[in-house]
Amino acid sequence: MLDFDDTEDEDLITSLEEEIEILDEAYRNAFKVITGAMSIQELLDDADDMIFLPFDPSVPETFMMIADDMIQYFEDAEEYEKCSEIMKIKEKLDDA
Repeated sequence: MLDFDDTEDEDLITSLEEEIEILDEAYRNAFKVITGAMSIQELLDDADDMIFLPFDPSVPETFMMIADDMIQYFEDAEEYEKCSEIMKIKEKLDDA
């Protein structure tokens, strides 16, 4: 049995919360980029320091690698409009 002290538990929780926030930001940024709501440059201009993206925008094919994960993420968040938009974009890319 693992024995964690309170500090280790708090650090682990904080780390997990930070990772969840980064993932959320990355998926929301990706959604803005793939729907054309914002460009990479606009995201950078609005950012204090850096931006997070779950795919390489210089290689659009990498979006397809995370599209299903994004759909699941927004489905879990009950943001079904985003799921629908992502599915449409995914279908267009599949047809290309």
